[in-house]
Amino acid sequence: MTNHLKTCLRRGLAALLGGAAVVAGASVLAESSKVISVEEHWELQLSQPDSELSAPQLTMVMSPTSDVTETHFLFTLNHSTVPDYQPGGMQVQAWSGDSLSQEKVGHASAALENSNETVRWTQRLSLSEGTLTFQVVDGQSETWPTFGGDELLVSVPSSLTALNSYRPSVSLGESQVGYAENRVTSLTLTKLVWVTEDGQVHEQNAPIPIDTTLGD
Repeated sequence: MTNHLKTCLRRGLAALLGGAAVVAGASVLAESSKVISVEEHWELQLSQPDSELSAPQLTMVMSPTSDVTETHFLFTLNHSTVPDYQPGGMQVQAWSGDSLSQEKVGHASAALENSNETVRWTQRLSLSEGTLTFQVVDGQSETWPTFGGDELLVSVPSSLTALNSYRPSVSLGESQVGYAENRVTSLTLTKLVWVTEDGQVHEQNAPIPIDTTLGD
């Protein structure tokens, strides 16, 4: 992944390979002190994919805390990586540091193939009674008309009592187009949605400030 792409993701830019934009710093505080669910809404714009090479390939990262040293989750698009590499399709993975805890391959197995295709999906973290769940939902594209739900869900035990330590900077900094980035026009975190224990729903639309917090 080039430094240009890393910089664009970390700034939450709308276009990874296009022009520059400046994101102002801000903090978004939840009225309740306890966050129980966080959603990241993503949009991928393709230029010219190559289905024979399963290109491009993306690895999305989401963590319940401010780093990936302990529990974190991966969502791979247009390939899967464990237990062995497979082209096409998608996979969700739960990790504890460098150790794989759980994985699940989605039903879709085709490789991206349509020029100027748009892929949209939501990554959801939720915490309930000591269980941390990562799920991809509301996926849609031309190659994969609908995807997500129980087929792309992994859950692990957790000692966390809230998701207030979540930071979008982890997702923006760690997610990447790992292969054939020249076939991607943009990768955008379009919206954050989080729910607090009192049932209130909070939203932050793009551009997502790098230092956004959900309250402490």
